[in-house]
Amino acid sequence: MSSYKASNTTFGFRILTFALLCALAGGLGCSTKQQPRTLEVPVSKEAESSYEFLVYQEYLMQFERVLRSREDSAAKAPKLAELQQKALEAINKVIANDPQPFLYSEKATLYWTLSQVAEAREVIKKGLEKYPGDQRLNIALASTYLTENRYEAAELTLQNYLKKKPDDYRVRNRLAQLLLEQKKHARALDTLKSIPPEKRTPEILYSYAKASAGLGLTRQAIRSLKLAVKKAPAFIEAWGELAYLYEYEKDYDSAEKIYSRMLEMGGASNKVRLRLIALSLKLNNPDRALSLVLEGPRNKSFLLEAVQSFLQNNFYAQASTILDILAQQKPVEPDYYFFKAAIAYDGEQAPEKALDYLNQIPKDSFHYDRSLEFRAHLLFELDRRKEALDILRLGQKKFPGNPEFYLMEASIFMNGDDPATAERIIKKGLEAVPESTELLFQLGVVRESQGNIEGALELMERIINKNPDHANALNFVGYTLADQERQLDRALVLTTRAHKLEPDNPFILDSLAWVYYRLKKYEKAWAEIKRAVSMVEQEAILWEHYGDIARALGKKESARKGYLSALKYGAENMDEIRNKLNSL
Repeated sequence: MSSYKASNTTFGFRILTFALLCALAGGLGCSTKQQPRTLEVPVSKEAESSYEFLVYQEYLMQFERVLRSREDSAAKAPKLAELQQKALEAINKVIANDPQPFLYSEKATLYWTLSQVAEAREVIKKGLEKYPGDQRLNIALASTYLTENRYEAAELTLQNYLKKKPDDYRVRNRLAQLLLEQKKHARALDTLKSIPPEKRTPEILYSYAKASAGLGLTRQAIRSLKLAVKKAPAFIEAWGELAYLYEYEKDYDSAEKIYSRMLEMGGASNKVRLRLIALSLKLNNPDRALSLVLEGPRNKSFLLEAVQSFLQNNFYAQASTILDILAQQKPVEPDYYFFKAAIAYDGEQAPEKALDYLNQIPKDSFHYDRSLEFRAHLLFELDRRKEALDILRLGQKKFPGNPEFYLMEASIFMNGDDPATAERIIKKGLEAVPESTELLFQLGVVRESQGNIEGALELMERIINKNPDHANALNFVGYTLADQERQLDRALVLTTRAHKLEPDNPFILDSLAWVYYRLKKYEKAWAEIKRAVSMVEQEAILWEHYGDIARALGKKESARKGYLSALKYGAENMDEIRNKLNSL
């Protein structure tokens, strides 16, 4: 078997190589005063293969140069096709003389590079006919299926290979990674468990951790990652996953130490710095977070992500400082004015100042539609109702596909006790955006406010059919069914699903508590309603439910607290609640 990287001392090969180099150089520097005689030298198959492989490599280099060039794609296409064809002709000759497995991979890559996946697959299959146990070819075949999202075919390819070579742990890990991509964590873990512990490389331990974490085995995942980074201290991805899991476990100190170490290691992405910034803010250390920003890059995307972290944690002064750094880059980005407006409104309680910033956002800005929404909200808050409506109608004209402008206008009329006008506006929005579940949901809310409960339920069911993960629609239907004391099993399914989608939504918790109450599962109802009122205090209906559930459990003092709080926060059914209070 020949090696095309090794030198060949055959006389025929040296003549052929000299001729090839002269041809590639265009004849420059290879001429002599007398033209040499043509030599008829017998050439071995090995020498011919070596020559053709050199020809192939030269065409491949030209192919890659064109591919990397900044030339227009349309202009590149014919050049690439021609060079590909010449390279294929050369490597076909090599394969004909000496069909080694890596040559099939080389040939497949020529097709793969131009997204000719089917052609690449056929080449790989031909190679596998001769070398069915070749690792590289089997992995390459699986990759062609993955390109087309044919996961089952890719899995089967790797599984068939492993039947013949069960101890190829690299391929076993690749199969596990493929399963992880499909969220098949249990199968991935089973695949990796068959690898003996002493044979688990850092990469295998990393996959083991990902599979464990996906199954909620966080402690097991942490142990696996700690072993991975012990074996490979520079394994940055494993460090990142370990830090994330510590965050998930609320071990913020350990997570912070790892992110800091990753920065010191170098090579960490800006995402690591941003995670460390967010973690410092979570630990109420804005000075440390700001230092990390100032030590970081000055590019727009990094600075804006950092600003958002500070704003989300209500550190407005530091966010403003970062924006001032961004403003040093001319021209000033529209994002600067948008976030400055947010700081003026949320951090300084200065809506007029916020309006001044928003007015500086140009009409061709990416943020222009959001700036109109923000302006309308501020104007309505400042009791400049007509100006707010004018802005919203401008938004509807310029951005007819954005349902938010219709929703905001409808909410103004709902606040003014004019549900008929609100309904007309929402229907106008649905003409522009007929598939908007947000508009359909709001139309259902309007119908409910008019006493049309069945009409509202019909709309919510339509939304759930369109989007089974619409938490608010699930909650609406579940709560309404419970309130009407019908289909309670389905009500529980719907509210439980809504709770999984939005676990920290107090109104969904209240609905879940109310379903449990109707099912006479009072202890479960009590656990959920206590969580709900701890999240939002000034909601009369939640406190009334709190009182009802406490009364069912015989907790008279808690029931009294619930009903008094409901009265305090303006319940609509005051007389009914007073009667409940008096009955205790």
